[in-house]
Amino acid sequence: MHNTLRNIFLIARREYLQRVRTKSFIWTTLLIPGLMIGFTLLPGYFMSMKLTEKKHLTVASDDGDLARAFKERFAGKDKESGAQYEIEVVPVATEGERQKLESDVQDKELDGYLWLTRAALQNGKVEYHVRSTGDFMERERIHSAVNFIAIQRRLAGSGVQGVDVDAILKPVTVDAVQVGHGKSNSDAMLMTALLLVLILYMTVILQGVAVMRSVLEEKTSRVMEVLLSAVTPRELMAGKIIGVGSVGLTQIAIWGAISLAVSFTGIATAAAVTGGGMHLTFTSAFFFVVFYLLGFMLYSSLAAALGAMVNSEEEAQQMQFFVTMPIVFAIMFLWAVIRAPNATFAVVLSLIPFFAPILMYLRVALETPPLWQLGLCVAILLATIYAMLSVCARIYRVGILMYGKRPTLPEIMKWIRYA
Repeated sequence: MHNTLRNIFLIARREYLQRVRTKSFIWTTLLIPGLMIGFTLLPGYFMSMKLTEKKHLTVASDDGDLARAFKERFAGKDKESGAQYEIEVVPVATEGERQKLESDVQDKELDGYLWLTRAALQNGKVEYHVRSTGDFMERERIHSAVNFIAIQRRLAGSGVQGVDVDAILKPVTVDAVQVGHGKSNSDAMLMTALLLVLILYMTVILQGVAVMRSVLEEKTSRVMEVLLSAVTPRELMAGKIIGVGSVGLTQIAIWGAISLAVSFTGIATAAAVTGGGMHLTFTSAFFFVVFYLLGFMLYSSLAAALGAMVNSEEEAQQMQFFVTMPIVFAIMFLWAVIRAPNATFAVVLSLIPFFAPILMYLRVALETPPLWQLGLCVAILLATIYAMLSVCARIYRVGILMYGKRPTLPEIMKWIRYA
């Protein structure tokens, strides 16, 4: 027993040190937090950028009062985007005038024109013609101004005068507060849960594939035969899984340290301002590690068996789909579980062992499920991992010394029976 543990430790130590010293590990560990911070801050920053350009728009209408009302409402500087709008009123709305405005927009003499006729307003369908429809903030501002004028006209037509339309249209904000979490921002909780699930998915997949590649490299280079002269196949498989799993935990620990450092800087404040605030609890952090370890053990055992079965990188790429497919299916159910984390289908899906590392953790991050469900999930996962490790260890034991053609399913069943 002592020799077995010692051999497993030596193999795990070798796998760990060999990987953490590579440049790819360093770059991946540092690059992913940078990308996450960038994805959190940059969209909000670019959306809040102030524009200094002037835009020239034309309002074509068969009602002068209607066009002037829009000009008073819309012209000037937009406080949010910083763009300066100059509005020209055309008191006719004929087909010839429309063609002329179309030509002016195409020749870049005009940024756009609004076809604001009495009929269009009454039908509730006003057209805004512009070279590019990508500026959704501009479109929203035009929509708001036209809506204001339409409501004002309808109220006046109904005999209601002197009404403050802005006060009537002022929206009411409804803040969703989860019971038991104080005044935590629900959007921040959801974004944090999705971010952690994404990291869990990436680490389990990437580290599992790393186990497969490690086995395949040593098999094709015949280093495996030298190693098997000193250790058993089970010790070799266990050492590889523990070593590569420790690499993943090291990355997660570094990412956690970077997150703590960021939380004490102005970056966290900026993220909150731009709508990218984070909300991480001790429970979420604890179960993240738990489900990472369980998910990694499950999928890495499959990956190790796959690496022992195939004989080349091309075969491994073709076959690794069968390893990653279950966890990809789990990602497909994310939004269904987010909408109803305690519904029957969500509970059942989160107890399926190949889905559990993703879906049960998502439920924990959103709303901690009953303890009996967590205990049952962990028990099912441990039993599945034990069964899969036993089966995969048998495939691994025979497959690592098999060269030549790709084994068929009947041959793999023979390996399992005779190993």
